[in-house]
Amino acid sequence: MQARRREKSRAFWWTEWISEDLLEAYRVERVIHESATKYQRLAVLETAPFGLSLLLDGKMQSSLLDEHIYHETLVHPAMALHGDPRRVAVIGGGEGSALREVARWKTVEEAYMVDIDQEVVELSRKYLPQLSGSVYEDPRVRLVFEDGRKWLKSQNQGEFDVVIVDLTDPLEGGPSYLLYTEEFYKIVRSRLSEKGVFATQATSPVHNTLSFQSIKLTVSQVFARVSELVCFMISFSAPWGFVYGSARLGVGDLSAEAVEQVMRMAGVDGLRFYSGEVHRALLELTKHYTRLRQAPARIIRDSSPLFIK
Repeated sequence: MQARRREKSRAFWWTEWISEDLLEAYRVERVIHESATKYQRLAVLETAPFGLSLLLDGKMQSSLLDEHIYHETLVHPAMALHGDPRRVAVIGGGEGSALREVARWKTVEEAYMVDIDQEVVELSRKYLPQLSGSVYEDPRVRLVFEDGRKWLKSQNQGEFDVVIVDLTDPLEGGPSYLLYTEEFYKIVRSRLSEKGVFATQATSPVHNTLSFQSIKLTVSQVFARVSELVCFMISFSAPWGFVYGSARLGVGDLSAEAVEQVMRMAGVDGLRFYSGEVHRALLELTKHYTRLRQAPARIIRDSSPLFIK
């Protein structure tokens, strides 16, 4: 289902399908930029409720109001699970915010961001520089414009301590749906070090229950320990899920004290949301959100991908 807009005086209303059963509308004060890249439609909007926002294929990706909640929850639990991450790869992450969070860890020696859509990266840097900050000037950063799956497959075995997958939702015809499959997760696992940790955005456990539970089930076919966190995203109008895979620990094994200690030792600072106390609070909220709705999950494979609308 495509987003629609409706004129109202100088501003207009943008509508977006959150799920098949939920339609959201919010006021747009100004269109900063609209274009079609080789892979998707991009819009930068000045919205009344969320501030400047990046949309891809009509769906909200990042707003200045709360993108830090999403990206800090995606990145830092995975980094803390490893404890001493040196080499990190972000697959996707076009606006640069996940890479920004990775770079907060002073232990990191090399951080790769691999995105298939160079225009998204360049337009985000031009119109939304707040999302990446100064991360592209960091000498540890390597920026690669390539299909993330093909690139990861070309890397050496056991090369990365953490792999962060920050993609658009699995939309039919979109650039990301084959990066939610069992075959892709096997590639990820083979490129992780012995203590390596994987993290991915996993859609909403409440509004996209089938996709969230299927992503978790699919990851569990590949990783020995699979766990999840859910935080509420104001600009998504939904609780949002993240799934983590590793060989040893899950996010529930981390105490508030352990999170604080490992981040302190790694020199992590400047966080606006995530902390040891928030980590434990998210674990309790996650139990509630994931119990609200259930769906008959299935394993996602290349031959039978899962799409959301």
